[in-house]
Amino acid sequence: MGKIMKILCIVPILIGMIFISEKRSFASENEISTITKEKAERSAEIYKEIVSEKAYPQWKMASFSEKKTLYDLDGKVNSYLFQLQNGDQELGYIIIKEKNNKLSVTESTREGGNPYKYVKEGEAIYAGPLKYYQRKKEKLIDLNTSKVTESLGLAGERDKKANNYSFNPSKASMVGEEIYNSRILDVPDYTWYVGCVPTAFGNIVSYWAQNGFPNLHRSKETENQLIDHLGNLMETDRGTGETTGGVLYGTWTHKIEPALQKHWKERGYTVEISWKEQLNYSSVQKELSAGRPVGLIVQNHPIYDIHSITVVGYEELVIPDLKESYHTAIVHDTWDTTPKDVYLDFEANIKYFTQYFTINPYIFNDVPKGYWAYDQIMYMAGNKIMTGYGNGYFGAQDNMTREQLAAFLYRYLKPVDTNENPYGDINDSPFKKEITALTKRGIFSVNSEKKFNPKNTATRAEIAAVLTKAFNLKVKANYEFNDMKGHWANESVKALYSNGIANGIGNKNFGPSANVTREQMAMFLYKAINLDPNYIPVPI
Repeated sequence: MGKIMKILCIVPILIGMIFISEKRSFASENEISTITKEKAERSAEIYKEIVSEKAYPQWKMASFSEKKTLYDLDGKVNSYLFQLQNGDQELGYIIIKEKNNKLSVTESTREGGNPYKYVKEGEAIYAGPLKYYQRKKEKLIDLNTSKVTESLGLAGERDKKANNYSFNPSKASMVGEEIYNSRILDVPDYTWYVGCVPTAFGNIVSYWAQNGFPNLHRSKETENQLIDHLGNLMETDRGTGETTGGVLYGTWTHKIEPALQKHWKERGYTVEISWKEQLNYSSVQKELSAGRPVGLIVQNHPIYDIHSITVVGYEELVIPDLKESYHTAIVHDTWDTTPKDVYLDFEANIKYFTQYFTINPYIFNDVPKGYWAYDQIMYMAGNKIMTGYGNGYFGAQDNMTREQLAAFLYRYLKPVDTNENPYGDINDSPFKKEITALTKRGIFSVNSEKKFNPKNTATRAEIAAVLTKAFNLKVKANYEFNDMKGHWANESVKALYSNGIANGIGNKNFGPSANVTREQMAMFLYKAINLDPNYIPVPI
């Protein structure tokens, strides 16, 4: 990587708030809002319903305990704030604003109170994300710093151009076809210590220590000791700027990857690390969906300036009929003045995302990078659905047994366990619990001999049957393989094929009795989990 950049980690003084779906716009900030508080409240309710159902169930029982009108610097109404609360617990807030005749969620948090909690009605000034003020007589008070601002034009050119936000809950409610996806990993949010780079990557190292690689963060090693050790390996400046051109607590980015490699090796593991530029949303989604947090470098950011953060999740709302989509990155920013999970609109912030690091500790000798099912196998390993043998091999081309199939499905579906055992041949199986739970749920059927045959190799027809039941697949097109006519699994195979999960083996045949290998199962299960609702099958 020819480009070398040092990272300056600034100590925050702002009271951080989450913001989502920011879009740059040159629309006038001084137009009088035509929305009423009632319309804004309805939009906030719709947004609350979507989030509570799809991502944050704590909002289901919450109600709006405070409804406040917000004004721009000229004293004109520009938005409305709604505080969510359940009993005594404050659960964040929603700010609704009108832009281009649309009602949009301009800002939202999911914990705590709001910055205008102690501001009287009529005094709340909102100049955009993280820009909260109180107009008290002739004074303008910055609520982040509690300082009096002399100039009413404090927003500056950057702020005058800011913020045409795009999440449009009113449209989403009308269409009824929205697709909402989200994923957030259980990654720690360590507070800045000896530099943002070792702290942000300390989050990732500790995450992997909790997920199969315990020596990465030893039990008697504090978080600051871990960060300090990473800082030493990265040669992070310790406040002098002597080796970083005057940048205090800076880290040269080209030293991050070898330092992490060394840490993994010292602790007895191997790891695959990639340092890349030109980040895109699909790359982030791919890593996070596979259970892998991302290390991110931001530069010239309006809030973070030059900083290192950890990407721990994403949210996506797609409205096909309106051809609209909204993408949010969820990050841990190492600042103690911000909530644990900070929500950043991806499109609005991507120009500040200069470099990113992907870290994959799952390395299998028989699944090299570039292998035909590499991404799918890494997805399974990262989500602990299908793991290797513990000897450096995944067993990609090994046949999969029926009891292994039960284990894989159980880890993803998480069915309720049961003491009922209708089989006479699974008492010695290491996956007895998984087999009985899936049978109770109706995924497996009990034959007349009451045998499960756990050691038998699973066939393609059996895979079609269980995946159809497990994922409630429907036949989208009545296309039939030559060797499936009259077969007991014909309808299941039709469902698998018409949903893009499995193809034939050639000559318009499916091969229902053929064995299924572990790599093939990784591919089938990956496609079933990440089903494409818009897939259009082609005739066989």
